Amino acid sequence: MRRHALLVGAVLTAGTVYGVSFEASVGAMGQNPSGYVQYPANTGTRADLENTLGLGGETRFFARAKIEIPVVPNLYLQYIPMSFKGRGTLTQTVVFGGRTFTVNTDVETSVRIDHIDAGLYYNIPVPGGVLDPELGINVRVIDFKGRITDLNNNVTEEKSATFPVPMVYGGIGVNLGMFALVGEFRGITYAGNSYYDITGEVRVKPFPKVFLGAGYRYERLRIDDVSDVDADIEISGPFGVVGVAF
Repeated sequence: MRRHALLVGAVLTAGTVYGVSFEASVGAMGQNPSGYVQYPANTGTRADLENTLGLGGETRFFARAKIEIPVVPNLYLQYIPMSFKGRGTLTQTVVFGGRTFTVNTDVETSVRIDHIDAGLYYNIPVPGGVLDPELGINVRVIDFKGRITDLNNNVTEEKSATFPVPMVYGGIGVNLGMFALVGEFRGITYAGNSYYDITGEVRVKPFPKVFLGAGYRYERLRIDDVSDVDADIEISGPFGVVGVAF
């Protein structure tokens, strides 16, 4: 136990001496999907996530961490798992992949859109210590999987794809003593594709180096024939976090 305490103390002392700061938090996020997915991109059905596939909102845990080091770019890491499931009877014919699912077919559907973010950014100096702007780049790796199962005939069709998305990153912090306001933006648009992720958060610091946060997140992904998939998906919902900052 003493050895662990000494190790933690050494890390904190090094951070103080060399100006290194560290922030980490975990939380729960409500994720409510809407929009459509189409596969194949040109011949598949634009299947509505809610009305056709019966997908509903879910709550998932997520984690993030920031390491800020003088001179060199700061590092931002984030992991947001997303998975939605639905079950129902089709009210329209759906072409997905190489199969046709007809009206009145009982189906079970699932869509996974896990996110892994790695970003590099700089703090923009502002006198006064109240505002803390950040600007940088972010790469988001999306792990996508869509599946439809015909429960009547026990037949399944699915599509998987993993692809990186480079994005611009911008953040702003407003420090008000025990309270803080935090906003983040990630986004890109190119060749008919666009991706935006906007987060707003209110934080309170009940103890030194510990914060609680609550906020809202909105994300929209529009892709045109990426890995033979068309999609226009919105995911939004509230979240809460607990974190530490040194």
